[in-house]
Amino acid sequence: MRWFRVPSSLCFLFLLGLFLGSLSILGGCKPKYPNCEGDTDCPGNAEGKEWCVNGQCQQCRPDGRDCAAGKACMSGRCQAIPGYCGKPTDCPTGVCEKNRCVACTGDAGCPAGGRCNAGKCEADSRKICKGNDECAENEDCVNGRCTRVGRGNKYVGQDGDCKLDTVLFGYNEFELSSTNTSAVDRNAECIKKGSRSVTLVGHTDPRGTPEYNLALSDKRAQAVKRRMRDLGISEQNLFLVPRGEMDASGTDEASWSQDRRVEVNWR
Repeated sequence: MRWFRVPSSLCFLFLLGLFLGSLSILGGCKPKYPNCEGDTDCPGNAEGKEWCVNGQCQQCRPDGRDCAAGKACMSGRCQAIPGYCGKPTDCPTGVCEKNRCVACTGDAGCPAGGRCNAGKCEADSRKICKGNDECAENEDCVNGRCTRVGRGNKYVGQDGDCKLDTVLFGYNEFELSSTNTSAVDRNAECIKKGSRSVTLVGHTDPRGTPEYNLALSDKRAQAVKRRMRDLGISEQNLFLVPRGEMDASGTDEASWSQDRRVEVNWR
């Protein structure tokens, strides 16, 4: 039998290949941080544990379960949620609902002794009273506070002289159509008879982000305001309160259609 001598360089390369192959079998080298293949590749940092998300070590996972209350996972880090509130005092000019600071729609939502004015809670400077005789000539005692009367010396009831209609909108729409314009026109005539201010409360269905829905509800209320102003209602008597999806209760298209609205309420 004839033997061939293998060069020493080839032997070295062969042995090196065996060595690298054994490393691959044992698990190989870990990806260089912040790259990762699993959570065990993320060593963590001063802020706590890290997670492997889409091949990158991050402080939190997209579902937000790794963040504390009031924070959400954004761009791989726990960041404060804009407008988040955990208690009423976190909202100095509004009210806290579903952990979001929103505009108030009535005095009941404001801190004790506060008054809702154009969507903002403010200190109620009206005199406390038990009867009309404790108020000025142009005031009546209403709900324990001296309140200016609506016409002459007679207080106009909370329901006014006529019923105000709710203005409904189509999906993702905020401009008035031939259908809902008639409702706005009827309300304008009613407001003229009542000679009182009204609050235009904008709403949306629950689809979409809270920020988008809040802006959409404001656009709807603004559209109603412009039409009423064109019909002769003074802008000083029209107060806007955008509520977004805060009061939405629908679960399908039929019920969502009732969420997309602007409520017109006597002040």
